[in-house]
Amino acid sequence: MERDSGDGCPVRMLGDLVLSLDTAARQARERRHSLQDECRVLLVHGILHLLGFDHEIGAEESIAMAEAERYILNSLQWEGQGLIEMASALEDSESSMDSGSEAIVWSESSSMASTSYDPDHAELPGAKARRAVSQIKLICIDMDGTLLDSNSKILPSSVSALKAALDADVMVCLATGKARPAAISALQSVGLAGKGLVVSTDGPGIFLQGLAVHGKDGRLLPGKNLPPSVVEQGFRFSTEQRIPLAGFLGDTCVTLFLTDELEELHQRYYEPLARIAGSLDEIVQGPPMKKLLFMTDPAVIDTQLKPLWQDMLDGQGAELMQAVPNMLEVVPSGVNKQVGLDLLLEDLQLPREAVMAIGDGGNDLHIVSHAGIGVAMGNAVPEVKAAATVIVSTNNEDGVAEAIERFVL
Repeated sequence: MERDSGDGCPVRMLGDLVLSLDTAARQARERRHSLQDECRVLLVHGILHLLGFDHEIGAEESIAMAEAERYILNSLQWEGQGLIEMASALEDSESSMDSGSEAIVWSESSSMASTSYDPDHAELPGAKARRAVSQIKLICIDMDGTLLDSNSKILPSSVSALKAALDADVMVCLATGKARPAAISALQSVGLAGKGLVVSTDGPGIFLQGLAVHGKDGRLLPGKNLPPSVVEQGFRFSTEQRIPLAGFLGDTCVTLFLTDELEELHQRYYEPLARIAGSLDEIVQGPPMKKLLFMTDPAVIDTQLKPLWQDMLDGQGAELMQAVPNMLEVVPSGVNKQVGLDLLLEDLQLPREAVMAIGDGGNDLHIVSHAGIGVAMGNAVPEVKAAATVIVSTNNEDGVAEAIERFVL
């Protein structure tokens, strides 16, 4: 029944919505956003039910409701995603309402019985993720800040979860800025390096920020290289300013002078120890260079190197990329981990929807935002969290294991 609101606008009584603030607060903590954002998302979902939407009827209805949620949230400029993801409609229409506590109850204004809403169904993107579990065929995982903790070690929980995924016939590959030998070295000590495991010389992987992509048999797939002029500029600058610089050729790297920073790059970050070249000409006239890596104090990078090199690289076919605060990389324009992942998926004959990607840094943004399930670590940069399907615990708090156990196993 419609009535006048007093200002000429018609008002229709749809029914009642009741939110459990205790449950909503718990869910907000789990999803790492505010209670206000959680209540807004629940409110939109409940109102759509009162308007007659029902995602449990079938795929078309689920898609329609997901689109309506997204439209309302975007129109109101509210944070968060709707409780239903469009991708969930591509899975079965089976309900995942199997928890006991209620976050929201809606009751239509007619004499119809009230319907309860289970927070497990609302665990966005839990609903999508649970339905997509059978579709995940590949886990694509970053290393620094994700698989590696703050001490550059791999947590036992991550090792167990990755081995369980492999045992379940789910492929796992790395998507890292590191060279392949560095990745093998890091994973060897925990039993994850070798044929049929996470990384090997005869298995798939994305290295050097997507510049070195190895297919299912370990062969190197075609990729881009840096323009020789950029390589020359980089090493001239490094020599004149005494800023440590390593140039990566693929599985090896080269420098004009070895420093404590480059020693740390090898010892702490597992990268190959840079070979000292005899001259700049030897480097420039040698094999094609995949990327350059400056390693110095984060303040120097932020205040000096970044602004300078952004200007220097303009129009030269190269761009900057950063994974950790004390490193700045120069890579060919238009290359990132997602470009590498697309190349790998073509080789593996898998769709993006079959991938769960896990990352934390700005260089992980593309793989997290384009994957079937995009996972941001709790320590991820804001833009990666915003693009992710779900946020898990940090790299020091079993975040990798959490993602795999929740959405793959």
